Amino acid sequence: MSPLPLPPLPLESRRPSVSLRAWEATPTDADALVAAWSDPDIARWTAVPEERSLDAASRWLAGEAARREMGVALDLAMTEAGAPGVVIGEIGLARVRTRPRMAEVGYWLLAPWRGTGRAAVALVLFTDWVLRDLPIDRLFARTHPDNPRSGAVAEQAGYLPAGALPDGTRVWARDSP
Repeated sequence: MSPLPLPPLPLESRRPSVSLRAWEATPTDADALVAAWSDPDIARWTAVPEERSLDAASRWLAGEAARREMGVALDLAMTEAGAPGVVIGEIGLARVRTRPRMAEVGYWLLAPWRGTGRAAVALVLFTDWVLRDLPIDRLFARTHPDNPRSGAVAEQAGYLPAGALPDGTRVWARDSP
């Protein structure tokens, strides 16, 4: 795998207010991760570590650059535009493959910001950058049938239905232009 670079940061939109930035090894970011990992909805729909402590979050943050360097994952914090210390969610890449040139995108929002359109805007910002600047031709997202809001985010960001897995998980895809 090739290293995954950070995009020119911040990637930002004012309507609705959302900005993407690198995770930082700060107490504020670690606290945001602990809150996310402890959120029942985030834990239900995404992979969160079994240990959800401040120490675990700090270790995860400290390993972010190594995951990017190995080409394993790229994770960015979602914040309010103009308020980089206010983490509202996360967006990132996983399952990066060079043949075919594709990767999985994932995202979550903390409860106070759900339903505000910010996840779809963040997904558009992130997807546009990935498909324009990285050697990736297709991004895909997987959403559980019991989590239609996540599928709506993918659809609002221009992802098209690409099938379903045996358990009913929907797969969404967006290709480079």
